[in-house]
Amino acid sequence: MLGAFYVDYLPLIFAVHIFSAIIWIGGMVAFSLTVYPSVMQIPNEKMAVRTSLRTLNRFFKLLVPVALMSGISGFVMAGGKDYAHQDPVMSVVVTSKELIWLFMVLLWLYAWYKIKEARARCLASDSEHARDNVKLIAHYIFGIASLLGFCAVYFGYILRSV
Repeated sequence: MLGAFYVDYLPLIFAVHIFSAIIWIGGMVAFSLTVYPSVMQIPNEKMAVRTSLRTLNRFFKLLVPVALMSGISGFVMAGGKDYAHQDPVMSVVVTSKELIWLFMVLLWLYAWYKIKEARARCLASDSEHARDNVKLIAHYIFGIASLLGFCAVYFGYILRSV
């Protein structure tokens, strides 16, 4: 069943998977390297933190369907190609890629929690701690997740070339 669906819709499944990975990884890189440094130059610290939080909130709302599309299309491609029964090395690559994306989802959930915490601190006029939460997301969480995303893209390239 999955094999026929996979063959019939492979170009669409592949395009959805690549498009979602680009949005997810590219969005994190863009926020960390361009948006966050620009917003932090706003002289009013509270306004800078609020602007960062609004931007992160919009980005995370976009990531919900993107993460679902990426996960579903990835599992359909992995199941349709049936790597687990073809080659043990490819099975390890697929499993590694899935674990990387799972860890990225966990980082995403942790970042979402930090956004909620930063919003509460900002409303309580504790902009210093709110800024620290946003900085943690922009520098560390997105940095680690971006590197992991690039590794997952490389593993996808290996799988695609088989």
